[in-house]
Amino acid sequence: MTPRQRSLRRVLLTLVVLLAAALCGAGQAQTTSGGGSQPGSFATAVRKSGGDLDLRSAGRFLRDYFAGHVLLGPEAIATSSPSVTTGTTPLPSPNTQVNDPALDNIQVFPSFAPFLHYTQSETTVAAAGQNIVVSYNNSAGVTLARTPKAGFPPPKGPGPGLVFTRVQFSGYSVSNDGGRTWTSGYVPAAPGVGPLTFGDGVVVVDRRGNFYYSSLGVTADGHGAVVVNVSTDGGRTFGAGLIAGVDDGSDKSWIAVGPDPNKPDRDNVYVTWTSFSPTGSAVAFAVSTDGGQTFQSKIIFAPGPDPDPTHPQNFIQFTNPVVDRSNGRLYIPFAHFSNSNTDFLQMLVSDDAGQTFRFSNFNIPGALDPTLVPLVQPGTLEDCGNGGLRLAIVQGNNIGGGQFGLPRFVQSSRLTVQPALAVENGNVSLAYNGSDSPFFGDPSSGSNIFLLRSTDGGQTWIGPQQVNPIVAGEPRHVYPAIAIGSGGSQVDVSYYTQHADGTVDLDLSSGLGKATRVTSQSFDLVPSNIPIPTHKLPFQTTNFDRIIVPCYDLGEYVGLFNNNGNVYAVWGDNRNQVTEPINPHDPISGQTHAQPDVFFQQVTPRE
Repeated sequence: MTPRQRSLRRVLLTLVVLLAAALCGAGQAQTTSGGGSQPGSFATAVRKSGGDLDLRSAGRFLRDYFAGHVLLGPEAIATSSPSVTTGTTPLPSPNTQVNDPALDNIQVFPSFAPFLHYTQSETTVAAAGQNIVVSYNNSAGVTLARTPKAGFPPPKGPGPGLVFTRVQFSGYSVSNDGGRTWTSGYVPAAPGVGPLTFGDGVVVVDRRGNFYYSSLGVTADGHGAVVVNVSTDGGRTFGAGLIAGVDDGSDKSWIAVGPDPNKPDRDNVYVTWTSFSPTGSAVAFAVSTDGGQTFQSKIIFAPGPDPDPTHPQNFIQFTNPVVDRSNGRLYIPFAHFSNSNTDFLQMLVSDDAGQTFRFSNFNIPGALDPTLVPLVQPGTLEDCGNGGLRLAIVQGNNIGGGQFGLPRFVQSSRLTVQPALAVENGNVSLAYNGSDSPFFGDPSSGSNIFLLRSTDGGQTWIGPQQVNPIVAGEPRHVYPAIAIGSGGSQVDVSYYTQHADGTVDLDLSSGLGKATRVTSQSFDLVPSNIPIPTHKLPFQTTNFDRIIVPCYDLGEYVGLFNNNGNVYAVWGDNRNQVTEPINPHDPISGQTHAQPDVFFQQVTPRE
């Protein structure tokens, strides 16, 4: 093992211990071991600014903690998880909350800080006619109980005396009346697993109105997996999880559906994900030609290290596949990291249903090679304690005390550079967020949304061009989602705008330099990076929702979909409030603060 690998291993093992402590609460840490996914055996952080920037998603953090452990008693395992609950939410005006608030719950156990299961965020949306399905991460699907009666397996829970009875993080809401009313639920896990799903959900729809939902999960024998659920009844129910790929290193899955290039009457289902290994990460790929019932998987790109730190290195993340419905061409953009200030986007293209791939040439002036789109990741580099070193949008004052002298903000939301792609009739549009500073992690930087466009299937490109207008008091624009009309000419991009006071709105641009405000009110970030130091863990922090990794709030993407001219936007939104129970173990006891939900709006773009 090289010195760098030993260093990465030490950092990762520390993060595992810190995560366990976050789940346990201050002074309640309990370490566990078992088969299946072992996060210490994977390199999941890229070297940046002298530290290791963790690339794992919130769902991957959860699975690293749970996978391979006997978590549930036999009674829970034998109980099939419900696909849909009975709760619905009415239509407020002008934005609609799609997740059922009645599912949120608070659990209080003696000697523990309260468990507030109140996080819904990280959204996508797909629609066919009047049927609309929204995917999101949902901590309300996680429940705990006192240690079961004698005869149950040894409990693995967040501290002595508690056991997890359910971990359904892959949530969704469905409307069958065009968005007027909504019903919320959780997709089932793979057979034999019990209620164990880990989010990073994405939903798409085929030409026949069947919905496909991909997310992180586990196999019956405890290995990490990428799982696909299929709905054939307009999203009302989803079938049991189908394994697209067994991969202990899997993270950040995404899904696409579209016609086979050689059999245009058949829709293929494509799933991509990041596959972490001991030496880096790779683009993993799976294809189904039978409606998602069976998959064939493989690694399609595994970059190696480069001695020049400014060059692309051995880490990729954030794939986003899309199929052109006119010819079946498959596009897979992703982020490719360096060890310096500038990182990159690249895109793989296949004309034979994923049998072979080539790189798209963007020919950006000054880029290292024609396949690379250079960018500086947006956000402030901060110490997120148990969540590792992260780039984030932040609100409030720097409370200090971070590792390596890094700042800390209680109100933080992690940022990523996942590209957003839309394709129609050879018109290809790629959106991404980038810093306006040449320096990685610059706390004084702003950020903007950029768009690359091609009208010839990716042979030539226009841009990058800035999408968002320049407005005083709006320094940051992050997390683009993109939708394209059936003719290919109308391109809409939604994104978060953060104001100078730290509050956030969702905006939408249908032309360069023009924006429509989607949110009916601005909202604050939640307290997601609360210090709870101990003698052994002086940098320990917790999210107000203690099942969720610190610095996780708005999720890692938002959703946008063009349904025959009707543009649907979905996003994580913190306008609602929750009051913490009075509790001596709670560092924010009695406080009222923002909490994350998922909202929907049908948008009429400004011409």
